[in-house]
Amino acid sequence: MTSPASQSDSASVKLHRALYMREAITDAAATFADFASFAVRPEGDHFVVDVSGIDREVEGDVVAEFCNFALANTAVRRKTRHA
Repeated sequence: MTSPASQSDSASVKLHRALYMREAITDAAATFADFASFAVRPEGDHFVVDVSGIDREVEGDVVAEFCNFALANTAVRRKTRHA
C-alpha cells in the first residue's frame, strides 16, 4: 500500500493484487462512501484507488481505515473460499 498525504481532501493508494481482492476493495469503498468517494482501477500489479472528497471532520484517517477494511475483507473472502 502506498500512503497518501494526510492533510489533503484527496489521495491515491496502490493496493497490490497479491494482497487485495477487487471485490473486497469495492465493498470497503461502499462502506466508507459517507466519508469519501472512491474510484478503483487496475494498473499493472496493483489496484489504484483514487479517493476524493475526504470528509476532514471525521475523526481518524479515512484512507488508512479504508485500506485496513479492504485488507480485512480480503482475508475473510479468502478464508471463506478455502473453508
